[in-house]
Amino acid sequence: MNLILIGLNHRTAPVDVRERYALSEDRAFTLNEKLVLHASLVEGVVISTCNRTEIIAVADGAEKGEEALFQTFDALVPGNRAAREHFYVHRNRAAVEHLFRVAASLDSMVLGETQILGQVKRAYALAAQAGSCGAILNRLFHRAFRAAKRVRAETGLGATSISLARVGVQLAAEIFETLADKRLALVGAGEIAEASLHAFHESGLRSIVVLNRTPEAAARLAAPYDAQAASLSRLDSELAAADIVVSSVTVDRPVISTGQIQRTIAQRHQRSLLIIDLGLPRNVDPACKQIDDAYLYDVDDLEEVAQRGRDRRREAMVPAEAILALELEQFERWQAGLRAVPTIRNLVARTREIARREAQRTLVRMPDTSDETRDALERMADAIVAKLLHRPLDQLRNEAADQGPAYYAEAIREIFGLEEDEE
Repeated sequence: MNLILIGLNHRTAPVDVRERYALSEDRAFTLNEKLVLHASLVEGVVISTCNRTEIIAVADGAEKGEEALFQTFDALVPGNRAAREHFYVHRNRAAVEHLFRVAASLDSMVLGETQILGQVKRAYALAAQAGSCGAILNRLFHRAFRAAKRVRAETGLGATSISLARVGVQLAAEIFETLADKRLALVGAGEIAEASLHAFHESGLRSIVVLNRTPEAAARLAAPYDAQAASLSRLDSELAAADIVVSSVTVDRPVISTGQIQRTIAQRHQRSLLIIDLGLPRNVDPACKQIDDAYLYDVDDLEEVAQRGRDRRREAMVPAEAILALELEQFERWQAGLRAVPTIRNLVARTREIARREAQRTLVRMPDTSDETRDALERMADAIVAKLLHRPLDQLRNEAADQGPAYYAEAIREIFGLEEDEE
């Protein structure tokens, strides 16, 4: 089996390319289901966030599996094969290492960001619901979660809460002298919107309105912060009143147009408007960047702001990388140990069959034996087998994990006449 990871992220593709491959949870669930229908793919998990879309899969063959994943991406955006230049491909150890770095937020735009682990966990949960995870990816993702938790607990990356939302607050603090007298219009009521609301409220900004298609969702988000809630139908008037706009909704096309911002600016008498677009696909028409007194930043524009914080946090990278290396070694030992599984399975089955058969031969000569005694005799036979095989099975597993020549496995197959189960 081969592990293959193919994807694109904020380092390899600009936002206008990434947004074409961004997936809602419904689309990610459906794609997980389709992955394992492909003849070359055995398991698969789709990961889609504002900064990346990736698929990690277990494939029967490396080349066929890689092409199957590229075909999957091509189907997402028909006629866009030229975008393949933005994709990266990792196999086996490199794929595992990449996933570990993503989960631990070492591959994020904001080094140490707090949301990525939750996003990877949600991606894994969707794949599990879709039935596209098997033994290998189940083990791999749980090991990645363990590694990420260790990094946060044992290094400086867990010392403070860092996210794109907080980078947005940092940007606003650099543009305005104070945030205490500013008004925030927050478009959206999802996880990123909630993180933004919390970060701005924590900074001292108190005049906030939450706008959403569903007013009830906006009200639920706004209530704990004593913020206002409104329907998106009030967007134009709230844009005119706001100093800062943060938008994070899942849409196929922008919810804030150039015309809206032009009309808003005309009403503001040269009062600046900061717009932070955290959506992917983007929520705000990129042409708004050309409008005087409107300052639009999308997720790629926040990279420069995020870089300042990243430089201060790089000292935590060394211990974090060491933790990931240890967790990677543990996963590889487990994966290598899978080589011994067919031999172990056949050896246990053969010896248990012999023990049970001998127990039955004994019971034939004891016709008056009670059912309770019969069960006890069969359990004793199984226990003898387990004790006799304990050391040989440990040796088999260790030999496989060390990835050395399979001396023990070959000897056991020869001695016991086992037929290797190639499946």
